[in-house]
Amino acid sequence: MGECRGSMGVTLLWILLWISRYCQGLSAEQLSKKIFFVEKTSNRVTLPVSPAVPKGTAHQWIWTSHDGRHSNTSVAQITSPMNRQDPISQGTGYDLSIQTIFENAGEFVFMQTKPDVAVLARFEVFSFVFKVTPIDRVNQVYLGSDVSVRCEVSSLPEGATLQWEREGDPTSNTTLFYNNTAHMVIHTVDQNYRGRSNCNFRLNGELLFTVYTKLNVQTHTYRRPLIHLFRESSNSSEVNLICRYISTYRRAEWTVTKSTTSVTLTSYNTESLDKVGRDRFSSPPFDGYDFPLHVSPVTFEDGGMFTCFFDGHIFGSVKLTTIRVSESGGPPGGQPVVLRCEVSEVSGDPVTLAWMRMEGSRGLLVKQDILTESHPNRTLSVTLPSLCRDQLHWQCVVFTEGMLRATASLTLTLPTNTPMFSMTDDNHLQTVIIVACTAMVVVGVLVGALVFYLKRKKTAVTTLTLTQKNDPVYGNITDPQRDQESQGGQTGEDENEEVHYSEFASCEPRLGDPNRVTAGSNQERAVIYSPLNI
Repeated sequence: MGECRGSMGVTLLWILLWISRYCQGLSAEQLSKKIFFVEKTSNRVTLPVSPAVPKGTAHQWIWTSHDGRHSNTSVAQITSPMNRQDPISQGTGYDLSIQTIFENAGEFVFMQTKPDVAVLARFEVFSFVFKVTPIDRVNQVYLGSDVSVRCEVSSLPEGATLQWEREGDPTSNTTLFYNNTAHMVIHTVDQNYRGRSNCNFRLNGELLFTVYTKLNVQTHTYRRPLIHLFRESSNSSEVNLICRYISTYRRAEWTVTKSTTSVTLTSYNTESLDKVGRDRFSSPPFDGYDFPLHVSPVTFEDGGMFTCFFDGHIFGSVKLTTIRVSESGGPPGGQPVVLRCEVSEVSGDPVTLAWMRMEGSRGLLVKQDILTESHPNRTLSVTLPSLCRDQLHWQCVVFTEGMLRATASLTLTLPTNTPMFSMTDDNHLQTVIIVACTAMVVVGVLVGALVFYLKRKKTAVTTLTLTQKNDPVYGNITDPQRDQESQGGQTGEDENEEVHYSEFASCEPRLGDPNRVTAGSNQERAVIYSPLNI
């Protein structure tokens, strides 16, 4: 066959490729490999192949990207070894060299195109993006900040998982998996923070790749930039604000500013040992170095600017934004349910609010909105036309610059009252239904027995009059199906006997039911159905 050109030639090439793939069997699968890299534009990764290249053969690299931008795209036509430095290019010999950027991930196939078509190697290349915020110029995180960590993979095939796992001392954190990305927030990072956080990629339970971070935390809060924290307002929520320095001072205090009003929350003087505290705000005795503020529980009205002073000098500033979730509507009467999420303030960087339906730690996005200072409101609502069992667990999620900042959970409950009476457990309802059905069946059996007995008695009297024989009359109740089978095999003196069945069912008789008796199978036998539908 001559050389094919144009689109028809490409189509024929791929038909031959697939035929060759199936004909090769296990040999092609044995050459399959998985490659992993973390995005870094200054690096490259090599897909190594070393085929025996006979004279007069040609080879090709085919690429299908994970992001869907490219499908079966030829990225290298190889007729002789050469070197280039494109984002995806031929490396040494017949290897392929790839720049380690996120968009280059995908499936790469190395194939022979002449004289025969054959797949020689197949690579699945996974790219990871790893980001930590906030962080200073020397790769340190700020003392007392909430550290957001993001780990994203280019593709998550069936059977694969991506999740955060913590080593060392436990710490308060929030995790969320959404859109091939594992998010984690480490609350109020302290100088004594130890251990590392691993982002693990597993396929069918086997650990294949790990990206990790170990935080280097600053030692004090002086001249630290403004820290922005987000917290859910609930009865179980809390927040710790850190204020620390390496030299000693005599007096420390925390204030909160809302609009133009400033209020002292806690203060401590080491000389006179006087201490001031307010309700839910507390601080330990000031040791001259460290004066944290503990707020518990956090209310929606606690949003504002918190400032720490040592001897009248500012040693730390924290902006606290609170989140509140609520529901309204719903049963009785099957009314729609409205989910509402609100933030106390939006200023500075835009804030993304998102409602997610939760399946474990995995979030399914339902609705989102980007809020700015000019936004008319600070609320995101979702309306559920009806309440279902698979729509009970929700989270309002807060992002800034694509990084998870906080979550607020909301769990809905299905109604437990019925129109007739109140049920506190599904088993109670099931028991009542069973008892009612049993009672109806018993009544039906008794009525059937009475009808059967009277009919048999009438038949016996008629037979005695006609034959002048004293045939016995049976008054016991037999299984209708078994009685039908035994009588179906008789061909003698009972052929003209008239038998009446009284059938009672707890549901509507169904077509195709093998236990259902139908009229017309015996013209001399009258069958009476008396279904009892419940």
